[in-house]
Amino acid sequence: MLASFLDAPKRVTVKEIPIPKLAIGDILVRMEASGICGTDLEKIEGQLGPGGILGHEVSGTIEKVADNITDYKPGERVVAHHHVPCYHCLDCSNGNYTLCHEFKKTNIDPCGFAEYFRVPQYNVARGAVIPLPPELLFEEGAMIEPAACCIRAIRRAHVQKSDNVLVVGLGPTGLTQIQLLRNATSGRIIGSDVIEARLKLGKKLGADETVNALTEDILSHVRKLTKDGVDLAVVSTGNEKALSQAFNSVRRGGRILLFGAPSHGASYQLNVSELFSRQITLLSSYSCVEAEMEEAIRLVSERRLDLKSLITDRFKIRDAEKAMEFAKTSKTAIKTIILP
Repeated sequence: MLASFLDAPKRVTVKEIPIPKLAIGDILVRMEASGICGTDLEKIEGQLGPGGILGHEVSGTIEKVADNITDYKPGERVVAHHHVPCYHCLDCSNGNYTLCHEFKKTNIDPCGFAEYFRVPQYNVARGAVIPLPPELLFEEGAMIEPAACCIRAIRRAHVQKSDNVLVVGLGPTGLTQIQLLRNATSGRIIGSDVIEARLKLGKKLGADETVNALTEDILSHVRKLTKDGVDLAVVSTGNEKALSQAFNSVRRGGRILLFGAPSHGASYQLNVSELFSRQITLLSSYSCVEAEMEEAIRLVSERRLDLKSLITDRFKIRDAEKAMEFAKTSKTAIKTIILP
C-alpha cells in the first residue's frame, strides 16, 4: 500500500509499505478520505518539534477485524480517532481527558495518509472507531475530528446567549467555530483573516461581519459593532501575533480562548498588568474525545453544521507532497483532502 511520511524537516515522501497486520482487538480500515490539518503543516516545518505522524482526520471502510472483535464488521463506514484517553486517571476523572498521560501515546498505524491504517486495540476498546451514518459523505467524515475539537473548545469558553464574539483566523476550524457560535449566541460574530475566500465564506456561514486584518482596522470594526469590545475572542490560528487582535478587542471582564496550535516554544509579550486590571480570562483548548466526535456527527447529520462547504481541494495519496505544499501556500484553499 501507499503511505505518506515525514522523513525529515520539510521532507514528505510517499512510500510503498506492507499493509499493517492485526493483533488481538485491532481493526484495519481502508482509508476513504483524510484531511490535511494545520498541525500536519506545522510538523512538516518543524514548528511542533522533530518528527511526527502525518494525518489524523480520517474516515474509511472497515477492511478486516481481529478474530475476537464482534462489535464491528468488514464493510462498515467509520471515522477513527487517533488519540484516546484512559478514562480512569485523575485528569480523566475531572473531565480533562486531553490532559491524560496516555492521550498522546496512542495513534493509528502507520498514519492517516495511508491506503489502509490499523486502529489499535487500546483505541478500539475505548470507542474510538465510530460509525459514519450513510447520509454523510466520507469527506464529511474526515472533517468530524476537527469539528469535534471545535465543539470542545466552544464548550470550554462557556458561551452565553448574548455574547459578542471575535474569531481570529478563518481556516476550517475558525469557520466551523463561527457556525457553532451562531447556534449558541444571538450576539454579534466577527471574523478576521487575511485571505478573501475565507472572509467571504465566513460571512456566508454566519458571521455578521468579516474583516481583512491586512487592510482594515480590526479594533474599529469591533467597537462599531459592540461598543465596549467582544465578550469572547477565539484565536483559531497558531500564529501567536493573533493574540494582539484578541487582547485589544476583548472587553473588560471578557475571555480569550486559545485554540490554534502555536509553534513549539512560541512566546508572546503580554501586558500582565492590563490583563489583571481588565480582569481578562485566558483559556486554552486542545483536541477532543469520542463524545465530541459523536456530537459532531449528529450536528452534521441534522444539517446544523456544514462541513462540506469547507472542502475546496482534493489530491490523491500519491501526490501527498504536492498536496501539503498546496495547502500551505494556496490563497484559495480552505480544506484540502487526501483521497486513496
